[in-house]
Amino acid sequence: MEKVCIIGNLNIDLIMGKFSELPQWGKEKVADILETRCAGQVGYIAKALASLGIKVSVIANLGDDHYGRLILEDLKKFGINIKGIKVLKDISTGITVALVNERGERAFLSYPGSMRYFTERDIEENWNLIEKADYVALNGYFLLPDLCFESVKELFDKVRKLGKITVLDTGWDPADWPPAHISQIKEILSRTDIFLPNLDEARVLTGKDKVKDALRKLCFWSSGLVVIKMGEDGSIAIKDENIFYQGAFKTKILDTTGAGDTFNAGFLYGLMRGWNLDRVLKFANAFTSLHLCAQRGRYPTEEEVWSFIYKDS
Repeated sequence: MEKVCIIGNLNIDLIMGKFSELPQWGKEKVADILETRCAGQVGYIAKALASLGIKVSVIANLGDDHYGRLILEDLKKFGINIKGIKVLKDISTGITVALVNERGERAFLSYPGSMRYFTERDIEENWNLIEKADYVALNGYFLLPDLCFESVKELFDKVRKLGKITVLDTGWDPADWPPAHISQIKEILSRTDIFLPNLDEARVLTGKDKVKDALRKLCFWSSGLVVIKMGEDGSIAIKDENIFYQGAFKTKILDTTGAGDTFNAGFLYGLMRGWNLDRVLKFANAFTSLHLCAQRGRYPTEEEVWSFIYKDS
């Protein structure tokens, strides 16, 4: 039985860097680094959880092409249940180009490809995977344009009636958060047990610049736990009006692509272990830091994370 069922965007990441600035229109710059990753929010979270020994299933779609086959083989290597992934003929797998600057910051250009055709029917056809899971996570909501807002509300309502825990990470809205989209997320949050935005997303959703103000407003909208990922400033969570903060760990970061998704995996793992929120945030921050300074594709073990946390104590 899978502990976590992850629904959402699977795509290839083409990571290029490191640039001091982006090229102007009609001009060209040369990258020093090019890396291809089997990713999407779903891919990063699923692989990170699986590396920690958590059984994971995925509901998503891919194109019937080289990149789609590459992603399927990569997920299988991690022991992830891929029975919920539909392969679409004559459709291209989605691609995101991540441009990385000298500080590790990123800008994204995405082609949705097969993700455009993901609907509530894809979820309904794999409902058995949801029934077998304890946690049901929706990721990359705005990259799934055919998964309508009403379907997401219905999904979360049905999942919670089954006694499952709903998890949401929308990702950034390519439309730059028009009021209608913010209203949609506000309604979905009332059905969300764990919400995991980054700081930029939290600020634009709430209109609040101060972290704690944004955190409290999201908590008011949500029906459960809210965690804001703040990059080099760490992470902060609120539950039952109690605020928990954990600073970031200082490491040499190669690039931050997938950092938020890796954090999500570490955070969910800590919750599954029954740890208190202080311990969960500490583990998730350290797990993320170690992955982002490690060799390509490698996730640390729990033992390595705790050794890193307490190495100087």
